[in-house]
Amino acid sequence: MTCKEAVFSENALDYIIGNYRGEEYVKGVYNPDCYMAYDNIQGVIYQEIQQINSANIERYGFSAIPNVYGLMSEEALEESGVLRIRRQPYLDLYGQGILIGFVDTGIDFTHEAFVREDNTTKIVSLWDQTVVEGDGSEQFPYGRIYSRAEINQALKEEDPHSAILSQDEIGHGTFLAGVAAGRGNRIEEFSGVAPSAELVIVKCKQAKKSYRSYYGIPESVPAYQENDIMAGVAHILRVANEERKPVVICIGMGTNMGSHDGESNLSAFMDRYTTVQGVAMISSAGNEGNARHHHYITRREETINIDVEGNLDGFMAQLWWQTPGSLTLDVISPSGDALNGIRAVSNTRRRKVFNPENTTLEIYFGFAQERTRSQVVVLRFIAPKTGIWKVRVSFTNENPGAHIWLPIRQFLSSEVFFLAPEPDVTICNPGDGNNLITVSAYDAGEGSLYLQASRGFTVSGNVKPEVVAPGVNVTGPYPRGRYGTMTGTSVAAALSAGIAALFMERYNYYGISGLSVKELFIRGAVPRGMPYPNTEWGYGTVNAYDSITRD
Repeated sequence: MTCKEAVFSENALDYIIGNYRGEEYVKGVYNPDCYMAYDNIQGVIYQEIQQINSANIERYGFSAIPNVYGLMSEEALEESGVLRIRRQPYLDLYGQGILIGFVDTGIDFTHEAFVREDNTTKIVSLWDQTVVEGDGSEQFPYGRIYSRAEINQALKEEDPHSAILSQDEIGHGTFLAGVAAGRGNRIEEFSGVAPSAELVIVKCKQAKKSYRSYYGIPESVPAYQENDIMAGVAHILRVANEERKPVVICIGMGTNMGSHDGESNLSAFMDRYTTVQGVAMISSAGNEGNARHHHYITRREETINIDVEGNLDGFMAQLWWQTPGSLTLDVISPSGDALNGIRAVSNTRRRKVFNPENTTLEIYFGFAQERTRSQVVVLRFIAPKTGIWKVRVSFTNENPGAHIWLPIRQFLSSEVFFLAPEPDVTICNPGDGNNLITVSAYDAGEGSLYLQASRGFTVSGNVKPEVVAPGVNVTGPYPRGRYGTMTGTSVAAALSAGIAALFMERYNYYGISGLSVKELFIRGAVPRGMPYPNTEWGYGTVNAYDSITRD
């Protein structure tokens, strides 16, 4: 099986592994059908499997299983201070010489927002991971990479899409790229934040059926594997290096699965490059603040009530805890049928069929993760029936400080929620990353926080989000030459990515790292709420003008 075949095959599983001991060690230990390195710390292997099931997916421990991410969206320039910068001729900042990269749903490269007056493209590189016939790159040999020259040639054709087949069927990626760097249209009262910046676009391939089934994600919902997102980020970094230009990378996707301590594979990967000069990483906070998908366990013995409002194929819950001490749990169905006295022992599995409900429960106890002490209890409810499902936990530690999360709302085909939810600690991965910039959303017209915005801080107490930007009813481009509005923290993140490009342009391109960009956002932020910083607004609302001009 070749790498390209493995990437698209439903009979091959993907595992994210540490490869710091080198390629020969990886091949000797795993004997993979395909191996690709993101860098000299992390990589991905693919292995053909005769039978796809949860045991095989969990074969190399929970940290190796790619999470699956969903899209974080559902008068911004004035409110965020960008127009004040433009009104100052001595500043003259439009993102010139800066790249902005997105790993998302692709882009409508023919939209006027991305085509200059001379009919040339603002897109430096477009990697469409979904093209089965493509050869990708030497590093990632799948999909099709379109160069700037190829896109420019296509734009001369009567039908540009006959030369370049890549399209954005969903529109999310087109919109975010436009908000960050689209060229202005006065009639539509639209302008991207950094209209002179260029774009590096990755259209992410959809998740395999095996991972959709494992996480209980409906087939119709856009969903993307962590390893493909990481490959997209690595590609953007490579293009920026080849172009010798600074880059801002924005991720408008998120997931509730993971330890929420900044140590997921994608979070750690992005974090590594925030200290590199000329690289900034930005993530949306997520839209889970009012979803009732997080419960905080504060007592040694506690019953967690999960309300399933309608029949669905399945869903996953993840409980994250730390030693010292031990954990025992019971699971009780709505009819009272119970699985009792299950002790959390790493790398063990239990399975129970609740006959009255005809529901199967699979429990997996994960090893301590590679970069953290946290351990995981994975609860997979298969064909759960309506009613209250109880998870009774018993810790030997008096103050367990454990957390349990349900999937993001679009990954659930029916309402599923905790009866005693905690709205804080709902920042979605990769937004929990320690060093990357995490942006939440507010309504610039009303001055109020976006109702669904996820809230901080992280499990480890890091301030997240750092800032909040306009993200409600923001105007931007849609495929097929249209304009419209979109709402969500991914929109706020895209707007902030444009502002980060202005910061990079202002401060001598390569003379600034992602950590410095983060400090500029914090320096200019307008405080909101008490205490300061707080879990809803972080350090406050974005003000790009004050970030640049404040002493």
